[in-house]
Amino acid sequence: MTVDADGPAGMADAQRVVTIPELSAPSYLQAVLSIAYRDERNSVPLTVATPAGLVFGNAVHPSAWLRGLGDQLRRLTAGDPGNESAASMADMFDDMADGRGDEHPGRDIPVKDIHWIYFTDALVVPTAAGGPNYVEPACWQVALRDVTGWTIGLPPG
Repeated sequence: MTVDADGPAGMADAQRVVTIPELSAPSYLQAVLSIAYRDERNSVPLTVATPAGLVFGNAVHPSAWLRGLGDQLRRLTAGDPGNESAASMADMFDDMADGRGDEHPGRDIPVKDIHWIYFTDALVVPTAAGGPNYVEPACWQVALRDVTGWTIGLPPG
């Protein structure tokens, strides 16, 4: 973006040109998400609009999301102690999350390589054409390419 400004007094024909680097909306969102991607203990309250509806919750590190998936699966199958496949899958999510930690942080993810938002405690409000309204907080994963708008923070209430 180029901005023309009036020059100093006495230089009516002169113009000062200021060049501001243009960042696309995904670049700003990637920069915000980099805070959550730095450390498993970090989170960013975020609301995103997608063609399917609004998703809001805490954007977290991928490992925190995997742990959340395991916990979510355990809660959903708590009344069925014979469901060994669900327990195995929950353990698999925990093992995948343990692959990244303080001792094995994995490779740093450059901001430009952040392509997913990992939500915990997320709620979804679908568009009219979307599916049912999800009223229980859950783990959600949203592709940045599907985000049509976003803001830091959560809706009131």
